[in-house]
Amino acid sequence: PYTTLETWRGDRTALLETIDAQRKHLDRTVAVGSFDRYRQEAVSLLLDGGVHKALDIHSAPDKIQDRYGRNSFGWSCLMACQLVEAGVSLIQLNLGNNESWDTHEACFRNMREYLLPPTDRAVAALIEDLDDRGLLEDTLIVMAGEFGRTPKIRHQDKKTKRPGRDHWARSMSIFLAGGGLKMGQVIGATNSRGEDPTRRVMNSNCLLATVYRFLGIDYDAMIPDTSGRPVPLIPNGTPIRELL
Repeated sequence: PYTTLETWRGDRTALLETIDAQRKHLDRTVAVGSFDRYRQEAVSLLLDGGVHKALDIHSAPDKIQDRYGRNSFGWSCLMACQLVEAGVSLIQLNLGNNESWDTHEACFRNMREYLLPPTDRAVAALIEDLDDRGLLEDTLIVMAGEFGRTPKIRHQDKKTKRPGRDHWARSMSIFLAGGGLKMGQVIGATNSRGEDPTRRVMNSNCLLATVYRFLGIDYDAMIPDTSGRPVPLIPNGTPIRELL
């Protein structure tokens, strides 16, 4: 997490300077064609002026930065939009550090003050900007974790008794946008306590199959293992039909 704008800018500026120095060095000394395919792709990325420019988010107008939010997640979403426009095909965004959403204690305060406001603001701005630039149909946005949260509140910190939720594997939610999918839907439901799915039960392979279909990957493919036996790429998973 970044405590100040200056710290965040300093880290990003250092990254830009490093990439710029590498790009200039490669441009002077490297015959890109002699590299193998993956190294060539990496070098091409460094030499690409569009990608280099996409990393510069502080040259964006103030009103755009304000719309995304002047915080690390807001700037990251703005950078993601610029990277998509520059042709980068896979982008991962994080809000805070690894433990930010691990709301075992003080969950109401943390969600209300630190997690939900920047998420709402930045994700809405990202979707709107991609749509305005004609990029949303070809860009799939996936927001997901690897589990849900316990329906019942408990106090992990016995001394302060700050309320929290633990890990819950039986139900969770994911959010999808763009990618030519049919939007504006809530698919599936749980019981009133959020404990168990009661309608349209799916698993993680359904999400994976949906993503693979968008990417043009055959989700029904069989992949041979080291002994030559065919293994399904995605066992027991089909794309979410309501989105197609």
